[in-house]
Amino acid sequence: LQNRGMYQAVQNGLHGFGAICGASLGGVIADSIGWRWCFLCQVPISMGGLVIGYFVIKNPPPSDTGVQSDDEEVEEKALWRQIDLTGAILLVFGLSAQLAALSLGGNQYPWSDIKVILCFVISVIILIVFVWVELKTKALPVMPMYMLKGRAAVSNMVSNVLVGMSSYAVSVPLRKINTTLS
Repeated sequence: LQNRGMYQAVQNGLHGFGAICGASLGGVIADSIGWRWCFLCQVPISMGGLVIGYFVIKNPPPSDTGVQSDDEEVEEKALWRQIDLTGAILLVFGLSAQLAALSLGGNQYPWSDIKVILCFVISVIILIVFVWVELKTKALPVMPMYMLKGRAAVSNMVSNVLVGMSSYAVSVPLRKINTTLS
């Protein structure tokens, strides 16, 4: 939590850089050497991120995680017990159901359609079960709930939501204006 501001600043800077340069640079690459190169250009950048992550992110020693053992089979089982597979699967299914509802609603079906409402309900139920699992798991949780406690964390999340909403509120009407002018 003490480094959260720095990580968020770097993430916001990269997001801003991508939002400013991504479309124009992608258009130049697509027009000059082909659209497939847009994907290939990301490989060295991703490799650079992996190298930086390798040197910056500190993994705890095996003795601190309870994985180290003389018996290789016991060590492997201990490692698998640390992975929160239940939480990961619940998060994927919960967000997938939510994404399905948001994609179908207003496009293929009206928002009042039973399929859209059912997807929302299933998403809420699965995400509630996900939070319960994260609170009870003995493995390393996908999303540690202690990170969501405290005034700083809550105010940070609220400000992020408001900044995201204002960003989309500005960009969506501009797209509609540009489309109608074209």
